[in-house]
Amino acid sequence: MEPVFYSEDEQKYQKEARGFFEREVAPHVLSMDKENKFPFEILRKMGERDYIGVRFPSKYGGGGRDLLHETIVAEETGAVTYALNCARSVPHSLGYIVWKFGSEEQRRKYLPPIFRAEKIVSFCISEPEAGSDAVRMKTRAVKEGDRYTIRGEKRFMACGGVADIFLVYAVTNPDVHPSQGISAFVVEKDRGNIHSAEEFNTMGYRGLRIVSELVFNRVKVPRENLVGEENKGFDILLDMVDQERVVVAGGYIGPARTCLEIALKYSAERMAFHRPLREFEGISFKIADMATMIEAARLLAIRAARMIDRGLKASKEAAMAKRFSAETNFKVTSDAMQILGGIGYTDKYPVERHFRDARGCLIAGGTMEVMQLVIQRETYREAGLL
Repeated sequence: MEPVFYSEDEQKYQKEARGFFEREVAPHVLSMDKENKFPFEILRKMGERDYIGVRFPSKYGGGGRDLLHETIVAEETGAVTYALNCARSVPHSLGYIVWKFGSEEQRRKYLPPIFRAEKIVSFCISEPEAGSDAVRMKTRAVKEGDRYTIRGEKRFMACGGVADIFLVYAVTNPDVHPSQGISAFVVEKDRGNIHSAEEFNTMGYRGLRIVSELVFNRVKVPRENLVGEENKGFDILLDMVDQERVVVAGGYIGPARTCLEIALKYSAERMAFHRPLREFEGISFKIADMATMIEAARLLAIRAARMIDRGLKASKEAAMAKRFSAETNFKVTSDAMQILGGIGYTDKYPVERHFRDARGCLIAGGTMEVMQLVIQRETYREAGLL
């Protein structure tokens, strides 16, 4: 990346991260996909290098950097496998909530083992009847003296099948508008009465241990496990999603970059009709569009990250980065497969795996339609028309 976009220090950081993932991670990613194997050891290696809690203070086990550096690590992780970046971004998002809204006791207790990957975490937001419309959740947390009792069902928890710690969103005041009556809780799995149904056999994101349903059957959690103020959980969630969207946007760029690199090399070496594929405009023009989209997606992610690092509101910019990078990832991986032809449809190249993951990127972390909703709303608001 040119110095105009990244500083010399950021370029050095990127180079070091790329070397780590190519050397220490790339040789092991196939087991995630082929065997649906959760990457415990890889995550621990990443934790040792501060590649999980990149932006958080070192006293909590973080890397002491910023959100821009998170996008750099996200891209390099996604370049080998986006499923691994998803496994990395979950502790980032949960860590952000505990770091910003949690008590000092919660920070010291939970953040170091999370960032070292000694404890696996998972988000519990979506439900069978509440996906994008999160405020319609039905899971309840009832206060009983110095503790809460949680009862309800959650769905689509990345890492949910192996998690030690859950961040659970539940209704604590059913008598007000849902957005004013939701709270967030840290719930350790060993509290009992947490039952996991079968795991989803997903098209992509394999190895993430995504559970189809997680049942909380009168789970008792102490008052000190409440994160932030009671009934302020939805505000906490909204604050987190901008951060999350920027991190996943960086992750989506990685697979697209890898697929472009594969398509470039293949089109320069593969001969058809007595000449290299690159000499056919039907191929080379695809390469041109792929390269352009990747650069544009990366710049959107950089802009959103730098805005947030400077304390600026970036809901529109984060949604733009997430939406465009997801579409770029899907388009580039698809075009790379087309350039490779039949061999691209096999697992001879990682393009096939990246393509399967890319389809999930249009849904996970906020659908494309939700991103459009955010972008249009913020655009009208900025124009003074809302």
